[in-house]
Amino acid sequence: MAVVTTCVVLSACGGEESKPPGIAVRNPEYLVVRTIRREADADHTIRVDLPFAGGGYGFAASSPLLDLTAFDVGAATFAGGRTSIVGEASLWLPLNPEGSRRLAAWSEHAGDDLLGIFLKGRLVAAPRLESRISGGILVRVSSKSEGDRVLRELRSGGVPE
Repeated sequence: MAVVTTCVVLSACGGEESKPPGIAVRNPEYLVVRTIRREADADHTIRVDLPFAGGGYGFAASSPLLDLTAFDVGAATFAGGRTSIVGEASLWLPLNPEGSRRLAAWSEHAGDDLLGIFLKGRLVAAPRLESRISGGILVRVSSKSEGDRVLRELRSGGVPE
């Protein structure tokens, strides 16, 4: 199975409906975003390895900042279109207005915290933000077929194949 390898967070406007009719989130924990700190505290208790953020380990928040219900899963798509069947690809995962507001509020005061992106319980990226962001996230996947699989699972409400 291919592995999601990198995530970049991008700004965009989040003014669309949260979910189009017909897509119900059945597994909100399929995609979870948690803040990560290098040192544990009362809110950051889940130890995670950080191969994406300079190595070592950190501690993820026990409560997620966002879960799948914060995304507009019906609007998730390949960034730039799906132009071939080989090579890496990126998926654009837009947030609904409430998710966009929460991400913007957190990112404004993120400091040294990382934004941990977890797909099916596995940390796939942990970028450090340098400015306020909102709108959605861009997730790099190792192949177009991996992107197709993730999009199918997102559109089935977070139920893995």
